[in-house]
Amino acid sequence: MSPAPRVLLRLGARSLRIHKLRSSLSILGVVFGVAAVVAMSSVGEGARRETLAQIAALGIDTVTLKPPPAPAGEPAAALPITAADSLGRVLPGVRTVAPLRVAELEADASGRSTSVIALGTTPAYADAARLQLGAGRFLAELDVTDRKRVAVLGASVARALFPLENPLGASVRLGGDWYRVIGVLEERASPRARGAAIRARDLNRAVIVPLPALDRGESRRADGVDEIVFRLADPEAVTGAAAVAHSLVRRTTGASPEMLVPREILRQRERTQRVFNVVTGAVAAISLLVGGIGIMNIMLASVAERTREVGVRRALGARRRDVAAQFLVESSLLTSVGGLLGSALGLVGAALIQAFAGWPTAVHPLMLAVALVVALATGIGFGFYPAWHAAGLDPVEALRRD
Repeated sequence: MSPAPRVLLRLGARSLRIHKLRSSLSILGVVFGVAAVVAMSSVGEGARRETLAQIAALGIDTVTLKPPPAPAGEPAAALPITAADSLGRVLPGVRTVAPLRVAELEADASGRSTSVIALGTTPAYADAARLQLGAGRFLAELDVTDRKRVAVLGASVARALFPLENPLGASVRLGGDWYRVIGVLEERASPRARGAAIRARDLNRAVIVPLPALDRGESRRADGVDEIVFRLADPEAVTGAAAVAHSLVRRTTGASPEMLVPREILRQRERTQRVFNVVTGAVAAISLLVGGIGIMNIMLASVAERTREVGVRRALGARRRDVAAQFLVESSLLTSVGGLLGSALGLVGAALIQAFAGWPTAVHPLMLAVALVVALATGIGFGFYPAWHAAGLDPVEALRRD
């Protein structure tokens, strides 16, 4: 660094130290503006990352159909199992279709018990849900057609029931019936209970059995299922395929099914995120505007107080741009310090939000860089007029002032 910039920085820092209280109060708007950007952007970034993780688990090329909610006091609604076959034949580009029955049951083995999510399905569910096996095998077509009592355990269920032994070949009692364990799923990242855009099922707590082996709760309808999951070969065709599936099920059952389309949820989430970013940016812009006006007022007052100093510098040979640079450095130092303090405050705020509100947060390095650059630009922009005013003072008139 050349001597001149070092001198300017030293003079600017000394001037700010002389008026500590005034300088501190003048940068509060910048501090809170940058803190708002960092804290709120970290919340948005955390939500975005968790949404992407949830959608990655569900599959952006996957659609889930569920029956409409049943009226109060009536048995749970169901989708006809024949709808799964119809969707496999009618939908273009469908890769796999899997019907699903779901129940919350207790699983017992070796004197231990745990609450599990019982899933009755077909071998196609492994592809539809992107399942990976840690040991053993998954369901086979013969298991379904012969109504075999076999089960594939989620990773958490396997640990809870068989902490010190190999579960393969062991027996598990599920809802009063005994099943032989034929496989164990690889552990998957568990979805959060709060703050997630999509409530993905925790397959670590699942016990997967052949579809005919799991009755549908109290109604015990052999022809009904709780969900139909289908996966397409082309993710771009998801929206159109979802509309066709919805129309087909509605014509077949007379009821409009609920649909979970991760791709559409992602797009809606992105639209919401853009609105959130605009609101956050507006709040930050107002804070920075207030802070910038405060800094401009302080710098104008500083020019008025130091008129004689400016005259002395000009009389000793300082150029107009030297005087302007001095005041620009001071305003830039103010906002730079405000940006650093605001970034630190924003990081603390993000940590407190995650700790007490339970919302996921994540800080992107680019976000911090942008906040600091904007703070510096605020100092230069609002410090330009005071610097220009100081540089334009007549040396003779300035020396005459007390």
